[in-house]
This record gives sequence, structure tokens and C-alpha cells, in this order.
Amino acid sequence: MRSKGGKTIKLNPVDEDHQVHNHPARANLEALMDQKLFAQRIKSERAAAYWFAASLWGVSGLAMGAILGVFVTLMVQTGSAPIWRENVIAGAAMDEARDTVNNRDPVLRDPAQDRPTAP
Repeated sequence: MRSKGGKTIKLNPVDEDHQVHNHPARANLEALMDQKLFAQRIKSERAAAYWFAASLWGVSGLAMGAILGVFVTLMVQTGSAPIWRENVIAGAAMDEARDTVNNRDPVLRDPAQDRPTAP
């Protein structure tokens, strides 16, 4: 016995027969927990990979779209491609013709004045 500040604590020797042993299923439970933690880690890594791929493709697509948009706009404005040049120039020519016709004086002319006279 030991005395500790007025309180007496009785210590009994440990019996050799009552040793603590691991449960037989403890290894299986630890393996199961390890498998669950591993599966959870794989899911987390997979989710991170998906987010990375999505953000990478999203930013790349945005950048490529901006570059392609600027390129196509410049090509149309300069009219370097034949099909774009025909469409843009023909549209501009039609607009100019429409504006000149609409801005003329509304004076009617005699078509006989335009004919040349015979000598």
C-alpha cells in the first residue's frame, strides 16, 4: 500500500493469467478500415482530377474561342478569304447603292433627253 495525501490506494499485482490479447477478427477489421480509407482517398483524388480536367478544358476552350473569334473577325474585316470578301464587299456595295438612290433628288426626267439625236 501507498499513502497519497490521506487517501489510501491499494495496488494488486497483475495476474499472469489475465493478459490482454487481440481479438481474432481485429486484423480483418483493420484491413476493412484500411480499404475504406483507401477507397475514400481514391474518390477524393478522382474528384480532384475531374475538377482539374474540367477547369483546364474550360479555360483552354475559352482562350481558343477568344483567339479564333479575333482571327475570324480580322479575316472578315480585311476580306482576305474570297467567300468573306464577296459577302462583305457585296453587302457594302448594296448598302452604298441603296444610300445613293435614296439620297437623289426626286426629280423625274424625260427619257427622251437621254437619247442621242441623229445628225
